[in-house]
Amino acid sequence: MIARLKDTLTKQFAGRGVVIWGGIAVLLAISASEIVTILQDGIIEAPEKAIRGTLTGVVLCIALVIGRRWIGASLGIYIAAAFFFFGNGQLLFWMVLSIAVFSALAATATSKHVRIWYLTFLAGWMVQFVFRSGDDAILILGLAPLAALSFALTRSIFILRERNANAVKEMEEADDRARHAIEAERKNIARDLHDIVAHDITVVAMQSKAAKFANDGQMALDAIDVIAKLSTETLHDLRLMLNVLRTDGTMADPAVSATDKPAATTVYAVQGVELFSQRLREANFVVSSHTEEKISDLPRSAQTALYRVMQEATTNVIKHALPGGECSISLTAHGKEARLKITNQVADSTIGKHSLPLGGSGLIGMEDRMKAFGGKFKASEHNGHWILTASIPF
Repeated sequence: MIARLKDTLTKQFAGRGVVIWGGIAVLLAISASEIVTILQDGIIEAPEKAIRGTLTGVVLCIALVIGRRWIGASLGIYIAAAFFFFGNGQLLFWMVLSIAVFSALAATATSKHVRIWYLTFLAGWMVQFVFRSGDDAILILGLAPLAALSFALTRSIFILRERNANAVKEMEEADDRARHAIEAERKNIARDLHDIVAHDITVVAMQSKAAKFANDGQMALDAIDVIAKLSTETLHDLRLMLNVLRTDGTMADPAVSATDKPAATTVYAVQGVELFSQRLREANFVVSSHTEEKISDLPRSAQTALYRVMQEATTNVIKHALPGGECSISLTAHGKEARLKITNQVADSTIGKHSLPLGGSGLIGMEDRMKAFGGKFKASEHNGHWILTASIPF
């Protein structure tokens, strides 16, 4: 309840509301004695000045209330009232205070035309006042500077207020952009960690099993070599990623060269086809691969995205495909897009049961990478084969 009341009062007295409600309070205060006189003497017996003062105060207060919504109409009513009520210095207090209040109100108008219109008509009223008021014309020497000062001071305050409001808005927008950027970067980091760690650890696990059950000592040694190589590569990539996350961009670990760059900037799609084809062969799959050198013309970031898709897809093949089955990787140019296609055989016992996941963070991450470049992604099972296609425009 208190919070709602506070919000209401803040809205009412913020900006233009201060001028309006402050002006109403002042006008009612100077009209109060005239209102009391009318109530005591009655309308018929009351002095003309009391009636004119009361009527003037009421009209000007109504004009101010209208100014909450229609400032142009409010200023128009005031100019009309000035021509009608202020023909001389009889209602001096009302005249002085109303000029200050409505000049301040005009300064809060957003439209430049409304402000100019008001000042023009106010100047016209002052000119006619000099000719109509006789000896009271001397009052214009005080009224003109008062109107100018009230307008200029209020306008200056509102300009500063608008600038502050714009600055606050820009800061809020900057905070939103920073928050979105942080969220996007967290998503990218999580996706890269998934691609790097999930792939390499999966291969290490498979090779560990191969070494454990190998009847041939050489096969066991080959598996151990693969494990050693992948472990080193994974550690290297993780160090580079940690290097990116440090605020100073340096690593205390002397094993990381000062010339190393983050893994996301050092992978190439064409080399990825060769690398992951070899990984699949090492996992005892029958692999065919094809690539075109034109793919090297892709921007580095696009090549990285394709590389990471190949990496994740290779992990899925090793985990879910028919052991020792056939698979293929092709990366070719089709018109104005680069197209990646990876296929593998599905184990007979799982055909029709979605041996590869139709959802999950891996597939979602691959699709996100393609969409980020305006590309397409699709993964489905057909005739005993799992088919993954991804494309990126050149």
